[in-house]
Amino acid sequence: MLTMVLSLTLGCCVFAAVRFGAGVSFGWTLVWAFLSMFVFQLCAALLIRRAVNRRNLGIQEIVLDTQRRLEAKQQHFMRRPMGSQKLMLQQLEHEQTAGIERALAACDAFKPLYLWNFFLEKQINTMKMAFNYQLKRFDKVDELMPKCMFFEPQAICMKMVRMYKNNDPGLEKFFRKKGAPLKKDACVLPCSLYAWILLKRGKNEEALATLAAAKKKTENETLIRNWELLANGKFKQFSNAGLGEAWYALGLEEMKMPRIQQQYRYR
Repeated sequence: MLTMVLSLTLGCCVFAAVRFGAGVSFGWTLVWAFLSMFVFQLCAALLIRRAVNRRNLGIQEIVLDTQRRLEAKQQHFMRRPMGSQKLMLQQLEHEQTAGIERALAACDAFKPLYLWNFFLEKQINTMKMAFNYQLKRFDKVDELMPKCMFFEPQAICMKMVRMYKNNDPGLEKFFRKKGAPLKKDACVLPCSLYAWILLKRGKNEEALATLAAAKKKTENETLIRNWELLANGKFKQFSNAGLGEAWYALGLEEMKMPRIQQQYRYR
C-alpha cells in the first residue's frame, strides 16, 4: 500500500518537474512520469521480496532445526529408552512446542513490511494460524481465521476442521469453493477430510460421491482405496491413515505409536 502511495507521489513530482520545469510536451511528460513509477515499483518489489525471503529462510531454519532435534531424540530413545513411553512422548512434544514457539515469535519480524505489501499480513497470519493450530491454541486459530488466505490444502483443511468442530453451517459451501476445485494431489487431503466428515455425519452416499469426483483427478492410493471401500458399502473400514503426517496433523485422530522396546546385547 505504501509503495503505491510513494509511487504516485513520485510520478506526480516527475510530471510537474518535466512539464513545467523543462517544458516537455504533455505526451512525453506522461511517459517519463509512468516510467519513473514503474522503475520505483520494480525496485521496491525486489527489495521487499528480498527482505521477505530472508525472514522466511530464518523461519525455515527454525523448523528444520526443530525437526533435527526431534529426530535425534527419537533415535536416542530407540537406542536407550528412559522411563515410560508416555514420558518420552512428553519430552518430544516439549521439544516440538519449543520449536514452534520460536517460529511463531519469528513471524513478528515481518510486521515492518506490512505497509509495503498489501497481501503480506494475510500470508503471515496464515502461517501464524498454522503454528497455533499445531500448538492446539484453537481460540487463537479461530481469531486469526478471518484474516488468513486459503490457497494451500493444509490451510484449507485446518479451516474445515474448525468449521466442523464449531458446527459451522458454511462448511459445505467453503469446501465447494476452496477444496473441491483443487486438482491432482492437492485435492487429496481436502476431499479425504470432507469425506471423513460426511461419514461422521451419516452422509455415506455424499462421501462416496466426493471421493468419486476426486478419484478422477488423482491416483492417490489411499483415496482410491477408500473409494473402493465406500463403493462396496464398507463404511466402517474407511481410513485416512495412509495420508500419514498430513492427516494426523489435523488433530482429528491420533497416530498409533509403536512400542519402544529395550534392545539387549548378547555376549
